[in-house]
Amino acid sequence: AVLTLIFGSVVLRWASLPFLALWILCPWVAQRVSLRVRAEKRRRLSEEDRQLFRRTARKTWRFFETFVTSEHHHLPPDNFQEIPHPVVARRTSPTNIGLYLLSVVAARHFGWLGVSEMVERLEATLATVETLPRYNGHLFNWYDAKDLRALEPLYVSTVDSGNLAGHLWALANACRAQAGEPPRHAGIFEGIDDVLALISEAAYRDRK
Repeated sequence: AVLTLIFGSVVLRWASLPFLALWILCPWVAQRVSLRVRAEKRRRLSEEDRQLFRRTARKTWRFFETFVTSEHHHLPPDNFQEIPHPVVARRTSPTNIGLYLLSVVAARHFGWLGVSEMVERLEATLATVETLPRYNGHLFNWYDAKDLRALEPLYVSTVDSGNLAGHLWALANACRAQAGEPPRHAGIFEGIDDVLALISEAAYRDRK
């Protein structure tokens, strides 16, 4: 746009002005969208919504709690199929691994597991990741969680690799933040409340 403005015809110069203006404004726009939202503008959740979100998150953590085991080398399965009969998809991907790692620190934050179990889960999964076959240092997109072989066709996904990189970055910051926090005993009781609420919901459904 700058070269067109200098060397182009009059028509091209006028046509390039909007693009030049946008280019000049880009740093300002990037700075504005990166600002923290002011506390007074944040929407406050009602207690009912807060409990709903916590219970939904606890159900999500239950998936990882149930299926990430030593049988599958502490790697999260891609999915669990209930119909027509229960089947665990034992394949996993860099995105699945990253989501699980973040779920572990989130579970600690919400009081669903203690510090020692969080560390054990993280170390077990990361130790397995270190042993996975790679291409020039990059993880392949799919692995068999049972025998840790890369699944055909072999390829590296920039999307999944980028997801994992972002998850690891967030994981590192979350671990640093939690290392500097005092023990959160109140969070443990909130975690117990979440479990009791879900048990109550399940019992009510069974009675219907």
